[in-house]
Amino acid sequence: MRKMAVFVLVILLSHWGGAMAQQKDAPKKSSKTPIVITAKEMEANAKVGWVLFKGAVKAVRDHLVLYADRVKIFLTKDNKIKRILAQGNVKVEQGKRVIMSQEAEYRMKEGVIEFRGHPKAWEGENLVVGEKMLYYPKEDRSVVIGGKDRVNAIIYPKEERKGETGSQGIGKEFQR
Repeated sequence: MRKMAVFVLVILLSHWGGAMAQQKDAPKKSSKTPIVITAKEMEANAKVGWVLFKGAVKAVRDHLVLYADRVKIFLTKDNKIKRILAQGNVKVEQGKRVIMSQEAEYRMKEGVIEFRGHPKAWEGENLVVGEKMLYYPKEDRSVVIGGKDRVNAIIYPKEERKGETGSQGIGKEFQR
């Protein structure tokens, strides 16, 4: 079991980088950057192909931090990560970006992270809330689905600085 746990950590080291896109101004990370995972317990089942971290789980790689009550990693027959399921008080932080939900599932083949259970996402003061959020890290693209309720967003426009072009710099002749 100990060999399996070490093996899974090595697999995580090589795959976690693609799990979440980095902010554009952050330096590119190497696939050798370690993931540091802490939890109260770890259980692995090599025959079935999963590793489970339970109890105040925290996973850190570079500027990305994942918190959850439990994180289960599902492996293929050749021991590659098939999907990662985080459950209970899920929180993902990356710089000013924060997403909170009750469950998050990263499906490697599809390249999508699905947040379920009242997901909320912040970037600075901006906030978006929906029933389900899909994040495509390789494309740095998100989809928020409202479900029974509508998608709600609070967006604070960036202030224009002197010398920058933008909608406020155009059409000054129409301003009163």
